[in-house]
Amino acid sequence: MTIYDWKSVLFKAGDLFLPTGLRRFLEYYHVGDNHSVFYISNWTLVHFLSGVFLAKYFVSQKNYTSNLILFYTFVIHTFWELFQIYGKNTPIHTLRGKVDVLVDTVAYMLGVIVYLKYEGYTLFRM
Repeated sequence: MTIYDWKSVLFKAGDLFLPTGLRRFLEYYHVGDNHSVFYISNWTLVHFLSGVFLAKYFVSQKNYTSNLILFYTFVIHTFWELFQIYGKNTPIHTLRGKVDVLVDTVAYMLGVIVYLKYEGYTLFRM
């Protein structure tokens, strides 16, 4: 009988199904390195593309304004980052962890905004 350590499973949930080669590719740094507070890696690109794809989904539903799409995508991404913090994939108690969350969120929201502009949405309409 296998006993699962669910905390360990949760901790590895972000990378659980990634082959080693893909993980190494995603951890490639374009700016900074493994010891820098600020860095941009291929994971940053993944956050950007996630924003694009989720915005595309909301646009395809045809019943969301740009403000609602921005709000909903931000909330979804925030829940993901909270999951990463809870699972201890993001060391939020360090400056590097805080900067990582900020950079991930900016890259993600930039992907959302770029796609919305591509689709011709007017952003931040009151």
